[in-house]
Amino acid sequence: MQKPFFLSVFFLLFFSYQQLLAQENIAEIRAIVFQKTNALRKAKGLAAFKGLDSLDFLAQYHSENMVTKAFYDHVDPEGLNPVTRAKKLGIQAWRRKGNQRIGIAENIAQVPWFENVIGCGDTRSAEALAECMVEGWKKSPPHYKNILGDYEYLGVGIEFDSLGMGFGTQVFR
Repeated sequence: MQKPFFLSVFFLLFFSYQQLLAQENIAEIRAIVFQKTNALRKAKGLAAFKGLDSLDFLAQYHSENMVTKAFYDHVDPEGLNPVTRAKKLGIQAWRRKGNQRIGIAENIAQVPWFENVIGCGDTRSAEALAECMVEGWKKSPPHYKNILGDYEYLGVGIEFDSLGMGFGTQVFR
């Protein structure tokens, strides 16, 4: 049985409105994710990350790419991983520390702009969505290892798809 036309229009308008609300908060969400990530480092006695425009660009690029090309992975449809993606975009992917070269690392996450997210509750505010995303990374050993890792800089990206799913990216160098 086909849905009545007015219901289809209602759902389309509802999801478009949800996406609009989420999109309005991107800069704020990125700032809160950055702050909450540094709070985790501070709690462990580690130095705070410094922001870097090029890493913000790289993180935002990956988040937008995941939305526009409909994938969720560290390797994009072109076969580029975080290091090769950075090189393609002309962004320094390595830093030297003593005799070592340390490459960038990346965390990704999906959190919906929704009223009832399992483990997070209502994520329809910048603060709540950022909290849910960072807590998810904290509960995941490989992601948390990146957050507490021997990196100096952090870039953050967030983009929402048409249904209000937030695609978050952190890039560490």
